[in-house]
Amino acid sequence: MPNKKKDSHDLVNSVALLVIDVQDAFISSLTDSSTFLKRCSFAIEVAGTLGIKTLFTEQVPDKLGHTNKDLLRRATRPKIFHKTSFSALSAPGIENFLRDNEIYHILVCGLETPICVYQTALQAIDKDIDATFLSDALGCRRIEDGNVALNAIIGLGCQALPTETVFYSLLSDALHPRFREFSNLVKTYSDPHFSIHEYLQSNPEPAKSEVDQPKKKKPCKQESRPSWQDKNRNRKDLRVTSSGQTSENLEEKEIKSSPKSAPIKIEKDSQKPTKTIERPKKQTKKVPRKRVAKKAVSHKPKPGKQELP
Repeated sequence: MPNKKKDSHDLVNSVALLVIDVQDAFISSLTDSSTFLKRCSFAIEVAGTLGIKTLFTEQVPDKLGHTNKDLLRRATRPKIFHKTSFSALSAPGIENFLRDNEIYHILVCGLETPICVYQTALQAIDKDIDATFLSDALGCRRIEDGNVALNAIIGLGCQALPTETVFYSLLSDALHPRFREFSNLVKTYSDPHFSIHEYLQSNPEPAKSEVDQPKKKKPCKQESRPSWQDKNRNRKDLRVTSSGQTSENLEEKEIKSSPKSAPIKIEKDSQKPTKTIERPKKQTKKVPRKRVAKKAVSHKPKPGKQELP
């Protein structure tokens, strides 16, 4: 680990946990798979607690299957990289991810120590990437091969330390805001009655914050649909009941008042022509009366003149 004193925030941002090929096809071949799952799960969960980015690699997943689902659920926002090469750092896109996120140190755990883990150490040295190998979170089919490979990794200049030792050095102080959560995880995994298989099948806390939230939203959406329908119905009722009547009453009135609607329309129609007829009468009465009076005076002398002779 780096010896320079830095802020814990900057140190955590420059570190990533690299989990190599924890696929069910490889885990089932281990002599002590329970111990491996226990220590690997502890490393993944502590990394999520401290805010350390977690990267997973999968060796030819189309043929060998994907990462163990129980371990993957323990991670917070994991990044998965597929690969055909044995070195994890040769997976397409992983080097760009490390550069873009300014990650200069990787914590390595996973499978298998004499193959993929060892070749990852070789490439880390070639790429000038600091690497610390979590000795208790590594696994292989033959323990003897794993011990020889791990000693070779140390001889190359890489560090190999237990998981708790590494994370305690990252915290560096009991006043760290995440120290209580970390110590609770240490107690949980150190319990002699602890069963890793039962624990992995339970719902992890990080998974609730990311995976269970949409599940909570789904029933809310389903419950909200009828409420929105009710609101839309109420809005329709409000539009209809602007005069103070409900939609049900209007339907009843339309059925009951169907025979009465005809005379009501006739009365309204009868009132309209009377109004339109009265207005022109008022205008015609005033004008023709004067004209008729003038004509009446002019016509009286004409018959008189004809009678005298």
